[in-house]
Amino acid sequence: MTETIAVPTGPDAATATRGALRIGHGAVLRAIEKNTVGVVVPALGTVRLPPPQTLAWLAGLTALAVLEIVEWPVAVAIGAGHLLAQQTHLQLLHDFGEALEEA
Repeated sequence: MTETIAVPTGPDAATATRGALRIGHGAVLRAIEKNTVGVVVPALGTVRLPPPQTLAWLAGLTALAVLEIVEWPVAVAIGAGHLLAQQTHLQLLHDFGEALEEA
């Protein structure tokens, strides 16, 4: 079975594409903002921090390092790895949103 899809051309195509881009891009930005914490720093503006769960996890890891249950280099390596994995997840979400915009 063949499916026919009407594709707008000319000025209508540009308007339709811009509308889709705004919808997809806005959804991605809302998802990222919902899962991060914004802190206003006077000299830097708004700085995005990881979600509260991640901040709590990092605080627990810091507490383990302060109590010398885990050595500092190990705690730093684990924390950095966790943040890099989260950053990769946010990039994947962003790329997925862009792919939805193109579809």
